[in-house]
Amino acid sequence: MDPQRKKQLKQEYSERKPLMGVMEMRCRATGESFLIATNDLHATENGLIARFDGGSHPNKRLQALWNEHGREGFSFELVEELEHDDAREDYAEDLRELLELYLEEHPGTARVWR
Repeated sequence: MDPQRKKQLKQEYSERKPLMGVMEMRCRATGESFLIATNDLHATENGLIARFDGGSHPNKRLQALWNEHGREGFSFELVEELEHDDAREDYAEDLRELLELYLEEHPGTARVWR
């Protein structure tokens, strides 16, 4: 790859504003909902897919659903967005609080990570 193009892509990546908040994984077949706080929706989704495809996710129920229904059997959606100005700042505490609030308001949902 051209070094100038590589530099440009790195710059664009560092300046992007990823979606942050609470992401829901919903099994289309059962309606079961699993939540996770994320500081980058797309990176978290890709990481989870890789983990499930590898069969190594510690949430046994969620892994079993994935094994049965596959990627097509799930929807991924940002259900609560955390507004932010700088993606390089640490929003971990804010994300944890947002996840806890969402869990309280939506009984019957589970965590992606138990």
